[in-house]
Amino acid sequence: MPVLENPRHEIFAREIAKGASQREAYANAGYEGDERSMDANAARLIADDRVAIRVQEIQAAAAKRAEITIERTLLELAKIGYADIRKAVRWGEGIAIKDAEGNEAIGNGVAMLDSAEIDNDTAAAIAEVAQTRDGIKIKFHDKLGALEKIGKHLGMFVDRHEHSGKDGGPIETVDLSPLEAARRIAFAWAKGERELDGK
Repeated sequence: MPVLENPRHEIFAREIAKGASQREAYANAGYEGDERSMDANAARLIADDRVAIRVQEIQAAAAKRAEITIERTLLELAKIGYADIRKAVRWGEGIAIKDAEGNEAIGNGVAMLDSAEIDNDTAAAIAEVAQTRDGIKIKFHDKLGALEKIGKHLGMFVDRHEHSGKDGGPIETVDLSPLEAARRIAFAWAKGERELDGK
């Protein structure tokens, strides 16, 4: 799909694709109004098929430029989620330990492997290595967070939301005839278009 004909709609789509909130994108596109009307109008605009498709196109193009794919992202998360500290650190008996003067001794302790010994996947899981006065400090990226993101992507964890009506009561429903439902939809649609065109 080419650039949207309405320049404000194009700016809105680009802002959404960059990660702006709907309200921010709506304001950055030059629209004005109180927060409530801006939120409502922005929601209608993002629901427009042409705008939604344009947002997806812009995001896909950006991902392609950055060579970001779902597969690559999952592989990076897997490196963190399945990292094994034993591939970066040695501990126990027979470890060469350096004292404050740099003298080596064999004993019980902890020693980090030389960087040349650490495989690429384990290195990708390491967030920080620092020399402190007490020795070397190593910190891995958030293993649990990575596993949670992988699990959500795979549909292993389902967020459940409960909805209720006024004051926690049941949600009230109204049976409408098909004609009345169509009339209400047409009315809401026309009102939304008037508000978008008027801004």
